[in-house]
Amino acid sequence: MNDRSCFHRQSVRKLLLEFCSRCVLIGALASIALLCAPMINSSQPHRETVPTAAIAASADSRVGIKLRAGDTLGSVLKRFGVAPPSAHALIDKIRPFLNPRKIRPGDHVAVVLNGADRTVQALEFVVDDALVRVKATAQGWLAERHDIPFVREQQVVRGTVKGSLYESGTDAGLTPQQILDLATIFEYDIDFFSDFQGGDGFSVIVETLRYADGRRVPGRILAAELEAENELYSAYYFLDGNATGSYYNREGQALRRSFLRAPLSYARISSPFSATRLHPIFRTVRPHLAIDYAAPAGTPVVAIGQGKVEFTGWRNGYGNVVDIRHSGSYMSRYAHFSRFPANLRKGQSVNAGDVIGFVGQTGHATGPHLHFEFLRGDTKINFLDLRIPKEQRLAGDELSRFRRAREQQEAMLQRGEGKVADGAVGGL
Repeated sequence: MNDRSCFHRQSVRKLLLEFCSRCVLIGALASIALLCAPMINSSQPHRETVPTAAIAASADSRVGIKLRAGDTLGSVLKRFGVAPPSAHALIDKIRPFLNPRKIRPGDHVAVVLNGADRTVQALEFVVDDALVRVKATAQGWLAERHDIPFVREQQVVRGTVKGSLYESGTDAGLTPQQILDLATIFEYDIDFFSDFQGGDGFSVIVETLRYADGRRVPGRILAAELEAENELYSAYYFLDGNATGSYYNREGQALRRSFLRAPLSYARISSPFSATRLHPIFRTVRPHLAIDYAAPAGTPVVAIGQGKVEFTGWRNGYGNVVDIRHSGSYMSRYAHFSRFPANLRKGQSVNAGDVIGFVGQTGHATGPHLHFEFLRGDTKINFLDLRIPKEQRLAGDELSRFRRAREQQEAMLQRGEGKVADGAVGGL
């Protein structure tokens, strides 16, 4: 065999392999597309259920089903002639991927029928980013999961605060969830309910996952710049050497700190930390070594940091109160609650952001608000004056890698252009 003949055979083999791969991809995409196409309901006479072998894919036909009120997977399979014992066996194969009881009207499935005798060959449906197919084999039903191809797209959303960041953000194109994500990212530096003023600007790089079936799913925030109180705050998402993703400022310091800026979403501070305040009930001047946050009754209140519940219950003028002991000899106190979460107990560990109570006006209170105290040892201090250090800082090779990634994100924030991320394609 000469070199030319050998080369020719290798080329033919390569072309055949490429052709087969394309056929598999096209078949999978066709299944996905059908699940999102207009659905057809069909009735079939009762037939034998599980065939002894699957026939060639080219002879199969798919019928899309949009579930109606009262439909179940069992009733759909019954319409296509699958007897109850076989239908139950098929549904059992689905359970590792999806609880069948969570299927609702409006959901889509596809039934694959044998092209010759119209018996059911498979049931297909989409779960998150995957196509799940339960198919007939000689041994019974077999479940398979195939990732749906997608690409990651990046888009810059920018705007100016007019009224509230929520309204301005949604007007600019951010989703409500993305605005909540921003609040979580910057919750250690910015109070989203008081720090913004009209004219403050914001720029955000948001990620979108575009699937082959046509769905567009919002991803995470990759970078953001926010103006608040005449300062510019930045956040950049970065994967460290342990593949742990966190948000960092321009210098590579983690945004996460020991304590949140505020324990709730409040309307205003009704009484600040003060050594001389006229008490609204007793009408005498006395120290108010706490911060009163006015908020509607029932507003959830969260722990400002990680710690352990030292007290929960009723205490004189505080009414319903919770004390949380933190590291570094700090303690936070939350008073006048209307009620506590059912599972809150003394000695329980809590994390920053865990709900520990709900705004009320129990004890000595003239209206619904949160009375918040912060103690260092036995001394009450002004929490708003506390300077809380960052918890983590990148160094060495990780810091160099972060700076390169940050420069790319900053350039994108300045240009305001979107792009499709290279190599971000999920495969079947």
